[in-house]
Amino acid sequence: DSEMLEKNKELIRNESLVRGILDASSHALFVIDERCTIKMVNDRSCEVFGWTKEEFLGNNINMIMPAHIAMHHDQYMKNFLKTGIKKMIGTQREVTACRKDGTTFPCVLGLSETPQSGMICGFIRDLTKDKAAQAAMMTKNRELQMHQNLIMSILDASFHALFVINEQCIIQMVNAKSVDVFGWTKEEFIGQNIKMIMPPAIADSHDSYVKHYLDTGIKKMIGTLREVTAYRKDGSTFPCRLGLAETKESGLICGFIHDLTEEKAAEAEILAKKRLAEKIIDAAFDSLFVISERGIIEMVNRASTTVFGWSQEEFIGQNISMIMPTVHAENHDDYLKRYLKTGFKKMMGKEREVEARRKDGSTFSCILGMSEVDNGGTKQFVGFIRDVTLQKSLLLAQAEREASDSLLFNILPEHIARRLKQDPSHIADLYNNTTILFADIVGFTDRTSVMSPHDVVMMLNDIFSRFDYLVDVYDLNKVKTIGDCYMVTSIPTDELENDGCSRVCRFALDMFKAVRAFNNTGPRHGQINFRIGIATGQVVAGVVGTKRFLFDMWGDAVNVAARMEQSGLAGQIQVTKEVVESAGPDFNFERRGTLTIKGKGPMEVFILKSAQEPSGRHSELDRRKSNSSRALRAFSMLDNYHDS
Repeated sequence: DSEMLEKNKELIRNESLVRGILDASSHALFVIDERCTIKMVNDRSCEVFGWTKEEFLGNNINMIMPAHIAMHHDQYMKNFLKTGIKKMIGTQREVTACRKDGTTFPCVLGLSETPQSGMICGFIRDLTKDKAAQAAMMTKNRELQMHQNLIMSILDASFHALFVINEQCIIQMVNAKSVDVFGWTKEEFIGQNIKMIMPPAIADSHDSYVKHYLDTGIKKMIGTLREVTAYRKDGSTFPCRLGLAETKESGLICGFIHDLTEEKAAEAEILAKKRLAEKIIDAAFDSLFVISERGIIEMVNRASTTVFGWSQEEFIGQNISMIMPTVHAENHDDYLKRYLKTGFKKMMGKEREVEARRKDGSTFSCILGMSEVDNGGTKQFVGFIRDVTLQKSLLLAQAEREASDSLLFNILPEHIARRLKQDPSHIADLYNNTTILFADIVGFTDRTSVMSPHDVVMMLNDIFSRFDYLVDVYDLNKVKTIGDCYMVTSIPTDELENDGCSRVCRFALDMFKAVRAFNNTGPRHGQINFRIGIATGQVVAGVVGTKRFLFDMWGDAVNVAARMEQSGLAGQIQVTKEVVESAGPDFNFERRGTLTIKGKGPMEVFILKSAQEPSGRHSELDRRKSNSSRALRAFSMLDNYHDS
């Protein structure tokens, strides 16, 4: 006895030591049993989630999960215990957890199983601070990327003469092209005032220009391109294009200089080619605009004058914003400057639908395609504009027809909808072998008498939506719902008539699975149950009404199916003898006996209990895939449903 007492003390000391170690852990810890009941938590769990240990112990672990995960967690555990397949055990995964106050946070979940005890241990590490650190790191990386982009922009422009100066106009950097163009060496450039490359008339005033800009912030040259005269070491001058950009982070100003000497010499030849191009462009059917880097219209074709109403003389020299609605016109020059500065292309090389404005103030929809042209060192932008007013009207009409067709196909079976489109007269057909199912909620009237209208509708919508999903799975025809009654039939066509009864029977069995899944969600007004009745036989089917079309069915088989439901048992599927004979050998039926059915007299009835997996199911699936896209969708969903 003393040895046993000593062992017990040792066990107690070990358990206390383990609990102390777990409570000292920086991560939250949970131990749950096979029913997902919390058996142990550490102090860190209380700090992270906000519940006390007493509030944790004995409750389901799904209390720390968001609602959309919590509702399925017990089923996940059942699947694991049943199959032994480990999806989470022994792994770490990033998930979302829920605190007592309702807030959620990202975390890493690690699970391990203790086979001897049947318990599962879970460690949870809060990632909130890690995520914040990652965001800070991303911000820092973006800043470094901006600096790298500046360096790359300078290097990419090195085929032009380049100067970098500080706020005192002292040259800090030049490239090899600057040496070639101006004649000074790099050593002669660095440390000198930038005015050394300017003619004396401009050089004398240059420092005051820069000082005025630094004092006022008014940009006259920054961000623009301008033709100026430059000065070489040998005293000669030449025309050039100067582009300036400011880097506010460093306080430096970058200048790009492009020698225009050869361009000016070839100006006459370019002008002749331009005139030829204008004649060719005038023959185009679409409107065409050529604009400068400042957005000034330099060329239009004859189609532009026809479409917009201005003459060529009224266009040339004006800003392209004249053909834009006011909301875009006011910002267009800024868009262009931003593109020239950053090179980021939103419109270049693409086509986009925009609104354009005519001279008379009216607007119209058009397709705008833009491209950039390097015309001897000068950037120009070419825009083609096509009026799509008529095209949009045609597309709108087509979209309306497609929407109408989609609605019709959602209301009626596809083959009936197509017949109705081709022949809007009444559709009425006789089918000798159609299976009909009626399902009704047990005690619906008493239940709903204490429910609000909103709760009634939400309950019916939830359960009937589950049934609608199964209708698509088994490629059946939902006829209608009347209150709590749900009516479904096999699709009365020759294509699927051989297995219509068996598909309705499998649908009925899965309806009860859907009901159990609904009840497992813990519905607010308690669990529900159904009676289901099935019959098969001859029906008359047709489309009734001229508004809100309904593909309905009538006949003795329809009435018998309704009686099967009404005389059935709660939670059971009652069928006729014809259903037993038509369903095939894969189903297990139990004879209930002979009942007196209203309007029919004595009838032998059966209870559908279960079904075997259909033979050749996948070969059947392959055959239906080739028949129609709707069968493809339905049977792929069927595979997923049964596999789950």
